[in-house]
Order: sequence, then C-alpha cells, then structure tokens
Amino acid sequence: MKEFCVRGVSGSLYITVILVSLFFGQLAFNLVLFVFSSLAIYEFQKLINHKSFLPIALLVLLLYNLYTLKLNETFLNGILATVLVGHVALLLWLYKEEKIKFNYLFKSILSIGYMCLSCFFIIASANTGNTYNPSIVFLFYLLVWSNNSFAYLVGKKFGKTPLFESISPKKTWEGFFGGLFFSIITSIIFQYFNSEFSIILCIVSSLIISILSTFGDLIQSKFKRRANVKDSGCLIPGHGGFYDRMDSVIFAAPWFYLLFNY
Repeated sequence: MKEFCVRGVSGSLYITVILVSLFFGQLAFNLVLFVFSSLAIYEFQKLINHKSFLPIALLVLLLYNLYTLKLNETFLNGILATVLVGHVALLLWLYKEEKIKFNYLFKSILSIGYMCLSCFFIIASANTGNTYNPSIVFLFYLLVWSNNSFAYLVGKKFGKTPLFESISPKKTWEGFFGGLFFSIITSIIFQYFNSEFSIILCIVSSLIISILSTFGDLIQSKFKRRANVKDSGCLIPGHGGFYDRMDSVIFAAPWFYLLFNY
C-alpha cells in the first residue's frame, strides 16, 4: 500500500509538471521536456556504460531549430526515417537470444538514434504545420498514461499469463489487454470533447500507442537486464528514474508523430 501511495504521489507530480508546461506555452514545454529527456539520456548511458555529451548537444540544436522554424520537412522526414529504422532494429534485438557486443560506436548510435532523436519527436509532435498544438501531445500522453496505469493495475490484480517472461516476468497478457481496453475508452472520451480529431484517428492512436508503449517498456527491461539493475535511476520515487518513466513515451513518440503528420 505504501509503495502504491508513493508511486501515485510522485507520478502525479511528474504528470502535473508536464501538463502545466504543455498548456503554459511552447517554450515552457520544450524546456521541461529537454530537462526530462536529458536526464533519461544520462540514465540510459549509465545502463550501457557510456559517456557522451553529443546526444544532449544534438537535442539542444534540434529543439532550437524547431522552435525558430528552421527545420524543413525534408530534413524532418530524414530524421524520422532514421529513428523508425532504429526502432525496428531494437524490436529484432528484443527477440534475439545471442548477446551483441556494445562497442563505443554502437553505444553512440544507440544514445543518438534511439534516445536523443526519439525524445525530439515527443516535442516535435506538438508542432504541426509550424503551429504549436498542445492538444495533440495531450492526447498522446493521455493514451500512454492510461495504457500504462491500467496495464499495471489489471496485471497486478488479474495477471496470470506472462507476456515476455524471459525479459519482464511481471508483465502479463491480462495486463496488456487491460491497458489496451482502457486506452481505447480514453481515446473515445477525448474525441467526444475534442471534435477536431476524428474518432477513427483517436482509436487507431490508442491501438498503436498501447502496443508500442509495451514494446518500449520491454526494450528498456532488456537493457536493464543486460546491466543487471532493477531501475535506471532513483530520481522518481516508486518509478525509478526518468528513463523508467519515459521508456514507453520515448519509443511510441516517433510513430505517433508519423501517424499525425502523414
């Protein structure tokens, strides 16, 4: 019970900071997400035993050019294609039994291609057609949080069938479908109050985010299992670190951006 309360309080504070910054304005949201993303990148690099300031420096450069409207569509498409190819490679690695040697170059590619660029698309999702639209990111976070919260609650109460036992023994199919169901309900409620979005788009978003959020969590679990640690950090009581809290968001964001922009 104590763990649940601590998790709830710290999670609520984390959510409040994101939502307040999101609706306060573009600059505030960019700054908050930059700080959170930088901490997640730092924690990820600790997991893979890597030190480099290049991913954070690149994130600063990308966000500055996004904010000043200097990123053209062709360049964004190139970044997006790079990230999605990298995500597919990570999904293949998830099911690969053989161990892969992480040399310096590979660690740098992971830090940039997986973490830095994926975090960039969390923020970029709020900018469609050079216009800041917080409602899109609000929907994104609502679906991720709804999926993850109910997957945890349903799995804890009814979970019996392991989803991916070799990597995350506590994750169950019951929890996955519980998260998926409530994510769809959340998308329908959101669309009822936001008619600018079609019901089909909202439901498809919930399906995609539920699946990708789960994969994002599993990929992070594999990195932690490889490093032989329980959490990536300790900055968020009950949740671990920022990478623990953002793993689903990081993996789902580029695909969500693809859905809403193309």
